[in-house]
Amino acid sequence: MTTNQSSCTAVVSATDIDDLGSQIVGLAGRLAAAMCRWLLLVAEFDARDGAARFGLASTARWLSYACGLSRRTAIDHVRVARCLAAFPALTESMSAGRLSYSHVRAISRVARPGEEQLVADLIVVAEHGTVGHLETMVRGLQTVEDNEKGPVPPEEYAAWSWSSESQWRLAARLDPERGAVVQKAVETIARTEGISHADALVRMAEMTLAAQQDGGRARELRAEERAAVVIHLDGANVPTKDEGVRSRERFRRPYARIADGPGLPDRVVKRLLCSGRIRTVLHEQGNVRDLGRSHRVVTDRLFRALLIRDRGRCTYPGCEATKGLQAHHLVHWLHGGRTDLRNLLLLCERHHHAHHDGEFTITRVRGGRFRFARADGVVLPARINPAAHITTDQPLETEYPNVAQNAATTRWDGQRLDKHYAVSVLAQRREYQRINQR
Repeated sequence: MTTNQSSCTAVVSATDIDDLGSQIVGLAGRLAAAMCRWLLLVAEFDARDGAARFGLASTARWLSYACGLSRRTAIDHVRVARCLAAFPALTESMSAGRLSYSHVRAISRVARPGEEQLVADLIVVAEHGTVGHLETMVRGLQTVEDNEKGPVPPEEYAAWSWSSESQWRLAARLDPERGAVVQKAVETIARTEGISHADALVRMAEMTLAAQQDGGRARELRAEERAAVVIHLDGANVPTKDEGVRSRERFRRPYARIADGPGLPDRVVKRLLCSGRIRTVLHEQGNVRDLGRSHRVVTDRLFRALLIRDRGRCTYPGCEATKGLQAHHLVHWLHGGRTDLRNLLLLCERHHHAHHDGEFTITRVRGGRFRFARADGVVLPARINPAAHITTDQPLETEYPNVAQNAATTRWDGQRLDKHYAVSVLAQRREYQRINQR
């Protein structure tokens, strides 16, 4: 009796396991279809530059902000979404549950615009093999591609070349404060050591290399440490806080300039004076009326307090930046704003520039918090409640009835993958297609 009961229990357990497995496989296909739909929405959001409406630099940053994704995961999702939208064959297979997100993510690493045949070949690999097989093929194709095109020079902010006289030439284009920092460093070394500016530039490079070889590490300058900028202000033309739009029209012409440099727009002047250790020279009727010391400097102690209060991050909603942070005056010191915690907040360099460019406004609200609003008046929420955007409560089985129960199951027959042969075949087909498209 005991033996029969054990046999019966074993049969029932096996049946339950089979049913569980069937449900898991079935839902995997429907999850892939739902993920496909979600990625296509991300691709549309990205194509319409939706992140810009929130003042964020990219769709990946918006996904981190709105959907709670890590930065790396969000970047992958955007790349996959773009690839999915570019190849209808991928959309068809994923929406039918035959391809998972992992499959499409692997294909997105190697597929280029116009390579429909390659995508079709990789879909066949995905449907008749494992994700591991597909990843192996993709890595092989990437190796072939890298070997063919050789090293790709990275994009640089500074450019250098050799002249016909075999001399090295350097060209750079920097923002005013960045250029002033480089200029100040070269001038200081030249003056201290009694050498030319060209020699000082080489000396600056030697000092940096020597510090690194000695185990030292150059830290990033804080904004208020950029003491290189001297701004000349025309006192008669400096705009006041309460001037109306009509009155501000006259200040489109520069009222300030960098020493021995060009005139600066109002937005640049306020940004530099906001966070930098700027020395000002006030002119009135052609005469120097005041040679100001460094103004409104945020001390190290105050900056550390800011880091603690703002948790070491940019305070702009959705921004996760922790480097290049700058102390911003809520009420500009030109207009009497104090340099204290109540009137300061942390912004990353990008959002500090954007604020002074007029892309958004900041106001203080109760509880020591700040409210951010776009230029069109729309207030940006500190966080987004994902539940507020859910428009359906249908289960996946009801919403995706056309997805086959076994759609997510691979058709691999267990044979060993001949990696080198398979990669060579796909690479040759890819090159043949490129030649025919020329």
